[in-house]
Amino acid sequence: MDENSLLLGIQEMRSDSDYHAAEVLRRETDGGAEAMAAAPSDSREHAAVRLLIVTWESIAVLMRGVRAKDKIYEVTPICHMYEVLEPAIRYFRKETPEYAANFEKLNVDYRAWLKKKKKGASYESAACGGMHARFG
Repeated sequence: MDENSLLLGIQEMRSDSDYHAAEVLRRETDGGAEAMAAAPSDSREHAAVRLLIVTWESIAVLMRGVRAKDKIYEVTPICHMYEVLEPAIRYFRKETPEYAANFEKLNVDYRAWLKKKKKGASYESAACGGMHARFG
């Protein structure tokens, strides 16, 4: 898959109405992603945070096969979403230690890209603060 095709696919995943509803719920939930993860397993909060994490895990797996990633990294809120979902990931890792490992690696790779491209502190703050988040 080439970079442009993947970028379009990521946009489609993040524009899905279920994904959007899950992200809105995360933003509205006191305690955020961690509280959602700790909610009963049959609750909409629990299902929503799992949907968010699984979407980003899927994005991470798809990105492994793409060599050029600059365009994707420029417009995708990787570190922002990892930071807001990390508390839930830690919660789920109590039972499944490798949960969302690809997403974690994608976040590490993204941060290395920021350093390699010598992105300034203001760029990095905006990117990790959700500048490109739209729906998360």
